[in-house]
Amino acid sequence: MNLLNLLTKAAVVLLASVCILSIVACGPVKGYPGATRPAADVATLRANPFWSDILVTVRAVDGLKVNSQIELALLPGERTLTIDLGPCSLQSLSQAGRQTRQMLGMTNAQWRTTTTMTVSVEAGVEYAFGGRWSEPEYTVEFQRDDDRSVLVTKRVTGTKGSY
Repeated sequence: MNLLNLLTKAAVVLLASVCILSIVACGPVKGYPGATRPAADVATLRANPFWSDILVTVRAVDGLKVNSQIELALLPGERTLTIDLGPCSLQSLSQAGRQTRQMLGMTNAQWRTTTTMTVSVEAGVEYAFGGRWSEPEYTVEFQRDDDRSVLVTKRVTGTKGSY
């Protein structure tokens, strides 16, 4: 009976540890050096909201390497973002069948392009990238997430080739 209680307690501790680790790991990618800051002290950037028609991967913030296609925490102020652009959205990839997804992936790789965008962000505010693709040009919009107001627009000519 004592061994059973000990094993039960060990299982509870293990389960709690796994839950805590999964909660911590699910937060936004940190786009700044140093310790993690509270959500109220940073801006949140959604790289690929459902309404965007392009695929965005944030590769660097002010030269600090990151890899974010979902959420990114940014310090307030002016930030220079290095982004990879692809001509299809995460939504179109998730809705496509297997063969269509392969075709979209190949097209995406052929027209993938890297650029930078300088934006100003405020603590506690959520932002998003939106955009459109019309071969060979991307229109990238940096927006407020709440009302989709466009703050910065940039046109980028894609270069077809191997990425």
